[in-house]
Amino acid sequence: MNTQQLIADAVRNSKDRSESTIWDHLFSIWFRRLVYTQIWEDPEADLAALQLPVGATIVTISSGGCNALSYLTAKPAQVFAIDLNEAHLGLLKLKLAGLRALPDYEQFWRFFGEGTSAANAELYKHKLRPQLDREAREFWDERDFRGRARYRYFTSGFYRHGALGHFIGFAHLLARIGKIDLDALLKAAPGSPEREAALQRLDRMFHSRFARLLTQTPALLFSLGIPPQQRDLLGGDQPLNEVLHQRLLRLIDHYPNQTNYFAWQALSRSYPGPGDECLPLYLQRRHYERMRSAAGLVLPVHQNMRVFLESLPARQIDAVVLLDSQDWMAPDEIRALWDAIDRAGKDQVRVIFRTAGAESPLDTEPLKPLQQTWHRDQARSAIGFERDRSGIYGGFHCYTRRGANA
Repeated sequence: MNTQQLIADAVRNSKDRSESTIWDHLFSIWFRRLVYTQIWEDPEADLAALQLPVGATIVTISSGGCNALSYLTAKPAQVFAIDLNEAHLGLLKLKLAGLRALPDYEQFWRFFGEGTSAANAELYKHKLRPQLDREAREFWDERDFRGRARYRYFTSGFYRHGALGHFIGFAHLLARIGKIDLDALLKAAPGSPEREAALQRLDRMFHSRFARLLTQTPALLFSLGIPPQQRDLLGGDQPLNEVLHQRLLRLIDHYPNQTNYFAWQALSRSYPGPGDECLPLYLQRRHYERMRSAAGLVLPVHQNMRVFLESLPARQIDAVVLLDSQDWMAPDEIRALWDAIDRAGKDQVRVIFRTAGAESPLDTEPLKPLQQTWHRDQARSAIGFERDRSGIYGGFHCYTRRGANA
């Protein structure tokens, strides 16, 4: 099954096919693109909540692959990175190729951390491309609508690309029009006059008539990877402009920006520099040798998560990371997914996921029977939510089997 059909089916899981809207169809086409150049779920929060034993087997949705690679710091036996979007898998495969082919941290950082050097084009052609499978080579060699090969994204500021990168660029343009000092939001001391002035201007922009009108359009959130049905969960009973303002403040004004690389991506579409601070785990110098030696443990898989879990032997998996995928799904599909986790998971299996709103889908009436098997670990869920520096989700949930010794 091709990528568009897999994504279309996932989006339509939210409702009967006869009820799917033009927005659902548009999103399924839109989401075939490279959406995320960086994953927006904090892998360090995941690991803090999961508390995995050494030698664990993990199944995760891949997205940009930052999480799958960062989990290698927990010394797993295997990480299966599943995704419907071949563009995201192509990015993970490129990172794995970089770990295999580039000789040192400096070159790996220059390509994947900085992503701005003209020399990266030659690195791709001569070092990385030969390591890629056909699907990944075709993706990175293909020219975009401007006639530029995609691998050249790494010569012009990689994190400015992808649907989300373009959306953030649009948001930066609006900020400049509104005279919001993004540099002050990123680097000025908390409580300083310049930062407080920037926060006040940000507040006025989000509560303007223009912001209210803009956030009423479902297509606005496509670039955030949010399908139409998740938009409803995100808004809840509050105006969407207010919800987005609150989430942005949690992202840029709750954690110290000196250690929050999500804030750097939101406000500058870049990382502050190489080293061990304010970077995803897989990009930190201290973990580079671990990334290189263990890269073979990460297996990219282009498949539906439930179908993949159903293909595994029983009682094999220690952890399942669902990101926010259940926000897309209908109750019947969620039940089938948890049945597959039940079969493939070990007795001590741990499942984590985010939600746009605060409520877990297992607390909704159609899915409450799942609570006979699964227990929401309140303490682990609270740890995950508090440590998630991206701050853009309404809920973090960690589940274990009832009766299992956590």
